[in-house]
Amino acid sequence: ANVLVIGGNGPSGLATIELLTLEGANIYTTADERHHEFLANFGAKCFPIDPLKWISQLKGKMDVVLDSVCLDSFYSSLAALNPEGTLICTGLSAVYTQGQIRAPIIKDARDVKAAYVKLKAKFFMNNTIYYDRMVRYNEAPNEYAQHFRYLCHLVGKGTIKPAVAARASLNMVPFLHKAIEHGDTPYGVCVCAPWVTKVE
Repeated sequence: ANVLVIGGNGPSGLATIELLTLEGANIYTTADERHHEFLANFGAKCFPIDPLKWISQLKGKMDVVLDSVCLDSFYSSLAALNPEGTLICTGLSAVYTQGQIRAPIIKDARDVKAAYVKLKAKFFMNNTIYYDRMVRYNEAPNEYAQHFRYLCHLVGKGTIKPAVAARASLNMVPFLHKAIEHGDTPYGVCVCAPWVTKVE
């Protein structure tokens, strides 16, 4: 299967790419060019973040597109699908990281835009699934626990090797979060370990 991961350098993108590698998928991903060499080590074919720089090559070719970024309200991700393909929307990070959206009466319309895009993906876009991780966790915590146990099993066997970029104490979480938002963290996930006294 041809699978496109939008934002492959983020924690969920990295995890997705590693799991797709196990499944033998043809992996395509978008990321800032400084991350391309690292992502290519997983066998991913890398493209720039800007959809205008990759859509002509990938339009209509993907069986699955996983988009946690929502750079252009999912338009380019939908365009990358083949007629039987599926778009899975898992986040809206670009809506919040690209600065405030000014609007009359509302100081910052990012929440309004996020609600609109989510509504559109859920009810009005063909071949699209909007997967809200927190809603799903609240609806089916046992499913989450089962998936987590399976991932721990894969880690224990050495089948997957999650990259941990940093471990931080509880009081350092806000600073680490800001670094993540600005792309200033190395590859992998950042873990809060309350017993740690500084960022490792």
